Order: sequence, then structure tokens, then C-alpha cells
Amino acid sequence: MERKTGRPTARVRPPSSYRAVFFDAGNTLLRAHPSVGHIYTRVARKHGVRPRVKEVEASFLEAWKTRHGVEYLKSDRAEKAWWQKMVQRVMGRHFPAAAKFHRYFEDLYGQFAHPAHWRYFDDALPTLRALRGQGFRVGVVSNWDTRLVTLAERMGLTKEVEFLLVSSIEGMVKPDRRLFHKALKHADVRPHEAVHVGDSLHEDYHGAVNAGLAALLLDRHDAAPAGIQAVRSLSEVLDFVVPKQK
Repeated sequence: MERKTGRPTARVRPPSSYRAVFFDAGNTLLRAHPSVGHIYTRVARKHGVRPRVKEVEASFLEAWKTRHGVEYLKSDRAEKAWWQKMVQRVMGRHFPAAAKFHRYFEDLYGQFAHPAHWRYFDDALPTLRALRGQGFRVGVVSNWDTRLVTLAERMGLTKEVEFLLVSSIEGMVKPDRRLFHKALKHADVRPHEAVHVGDSLHEDYHGAVNAGLAALLLDRHDAAPAGIQAVRSLSEVLDFVVPKQK
């Protein structure tokens, strides 16, 4: 997919012009609990392997930084195959036998559809509810597979938003502008009336800006590049979109 070069900056518009706010899901509204490393390790122990949490966490973070390809989320089958390769990079040395690794992976993959392994960030539900209370159209635009649908139902996220756009169901993945345009259609708003919030500079921020939306990078660690419109918490989204009282 073609995309603009450089680092586009979201255009800040008058707050009163915004009518819709879209959110990424993973690491924006939801986080793995207690962490990816803990979950990988806990499931490994069920299969007779006892790796150290810190080592698994470090291996996962390294593999995640060097991941390649944004095509993996366009179908559940491709998504699962992509994750199998990722888990192999992280845990393969602990499961040299292919059959044993396969059993471990199938178990692990299923675990991430269970709400026991996910938590909302503390500022997620209050922000969603405050925005809805102010009359904003609110939706989720996520690079995920269909497990998110089940997870959202079980965690009550579906009741907090008007729609959920999942890349593997839609057959397109952020930063593809078509996914953002589909969100605009769901919300019945024009690009300049919408803001997208997410933690990925490439997928969320640049993707939204290139689609004509305003964007906010969720940067909980205050590490955003210069010139990027960022917030440190979801509660700051309200300050951005709600007109100040005079």
C-alpha cells in the first residue's frame, strides 16, 4: 500500500468541530495482564517448561521490535500463522519438539481470547463514557483478529462503543486509510470531524493523519517525537475534543 513519506503532523482544529473519536484497542484501551511474559510463562509451565518471566518478556519485546509485515492481520488464518512464527521466535528454544510446541502454541493462542488475561487501563472506561455523555460518536479501530470480538463481548467493551472495526474481519489493516474511512462511515462524520487515538506512531497516528483525520498518539511514557500531537493519558483526549467553557 502506498503511503505518504515523512512524519505528518495532525492538524489541530477548533475543538467544537469534532464529532467522533476512534480508539485503538491493544495497549490503548486494553493491556495484557499481568504481562505478555507472565502469560507465556504461565502457559509454558502447564506444558512442563519453566522459563523465567524476565527472560521471556525480554525475548518478546525484542521480537516485537523487529517484527515485519502488516499483512498478517487481514485474515484469522494469516494472523494465527504470523503469531505462531512470533511465538516460535520467543519460545522455540524451550520447545525443540515440534509436536510439543504446537500444543503449547494452541493453548497460548486460545488464552489471549480470555478476559482473565486482559485489563482495561484505568483511564479507558471513564474516557469512553465521558465522550459518549458529551454526545461524541465513539468506536474502536483495531489491528486484531476475531478473538477481539469475543474478548470485547466478555469484557463489556461492546456496550461502551458504537462499533468495533477489526482488521481481520474487514480485510484491511492500519495504516490503510480505507479502514479509517470505514470508521467515518459508521460514525456518519467527515474526516475533519474525527480524531483517532492510539499508541502506534505508524499504524494509528500516521495512518489517521494520512486518511484526513486528526490524531493523538497515546504516549504514556512521554517519548513522542517532536512535532507529534500526543497525550500521556486517555483523560487528556477530553481536553482536546471538548470545547472549553468560557
